[in-house]
Amino acid sequence: MTHSIARRAAELMSSIQNGPIRMQWRWLGYNFNPKTPGFAMVGGPTVMALAAGDAVMPGFAAEQLKRLESFGGAEKDLGHYQQILAWYCEVLVVAHLAAYCWPAPAAFEMEPVAGGAKANPEVVIKLDGVGALGVEVKAADLRVHREQRASNGRQLNARTAASEALGDKAVTFPRDNPVKDFLISADKKFAGFRATDPDFWSVLVVVWDDFVNEPLTALTSPASGLFTPRSFYRADGGAVEFANVDAVLLVRHQHQVVEGLAGRPLADSRAHLLDYGRPGDFPPHALVTNPAGRALPAEFVAALHAVPVEALNAAAEYNPGEMVMWVNTAEGTTG
Repeated sequence: MTHSIARRAAELMSSIQNGPIRMQWRWLGYNFNPKTPGFAMVGGPTVMALAAGDAVMPGFAAEQLKRLESFGGAEKDLGHYQQILAWYCEVLVVAHLAAYCWPAPAAFEMEPVAGGAKANPEVVIKLDGVGALGVEVKAADLRVHREQRASNGRQLNARTAASEALGDKAVTFPRDNPVKDFLISADKKFAGFRATDPDFWSVLVVVWDDFVNEPLTALTSPASGLFTPRSFYRADGGAVEFANVDAVLLVRHQHQVVEGLAGRPLADSRAHLLDYGRPGDFPPHALVTNPAGRALPAEFVAALHAVPVEALNAAAEYNPGEMVMWVNTAEGTTG
C-alpha cells in the first residue's frame, strides 16, 4: 500500500507540474515549484494526502485536484485564496481518516447521497461491526473577523445583553452565524442516512483558527448556544435541535494552513500544513456532543483523535466565554 501511494503521489505531482497551478498564475505556483523551499512543505504533503484518499476512494485525487486547479484565473484574488484554505481544511480531515489504521475493515464512500438528497457529506465510512460514520467538513471565512478581533478592544462571543451596554464602543461581534449555517447544511446532508440506517452516526468538523473558544461559545454558551435551549436560532417558538448531527468536532488549524502556504514555521510541532496531529498532541480536537444527537462509538472518537470538551474545560481556550477584553502590551495583543 505504501509503495502504491507513493507512486500515485508521484503521478499527481507530474500532473500538477504540467497543469494550471504551474502553467498559469495561481496562489500555489510557488508552493509547487520544485526549486522553492515551499515545495517540500506544501507540494509533497499535498500529493501524499490526495494519494492516501485515492487508495480508499478511487477518483478522490482526480476530483480534488480538479477543484484545486479551478481556484485561479485572477491574480492575487483573495476569494480564491479563501477557497484554497477551505480546500486544505477539508483534505486535512479526509486524508487523515483515509490513512488511519482502523481496528476493523473499513469501506469509504466519497460524497455519497441518501434519501433523495441533492447535497452530500464529504465521506461516509462503514466500519465492520460498528456502523457508519458520516463526516462533513467546514471552514469559516474569518478574514474580516480576524481584522476586527485584532483592532477592537472588546469582543462578544455570545449574544447577550452586554452588546447593548457597550453602546457605540468598538466591538467585535460573535462569528456564530457560520456555525449555525454549517449545522443547517450538515443536518440536511445527514438526514437521509439517518432515516435509512439505524447504525449511522454523524460528525460535523468545523476547522477554525487558534481562537477555538469562539465556535465553542457559539455552540454551548448558556446565553445563546446553538446546542442549548436558549439557542439564538429558533423555529416555532423553540430552539432548532439539528437532530441529524450527533456531534461537532472543533479543529484549530486554519492558521496552520496560512503559515504553511506562506513558508513560515508551524505552531504546536505540526510537521506541515496537512499534519492532523497524533492522539494526545496539543492542541486537542474538541468534541462537542449534540444533546439532541447520539454519542459517537468509541472507535469513531478514537479515529478522529477527539477529546470530549468536558475533559478540556480546565483550559481557557476550551471555555465558552461570552466576552473577551483585549489588552495591548509590548509583546502584542492578549485577551
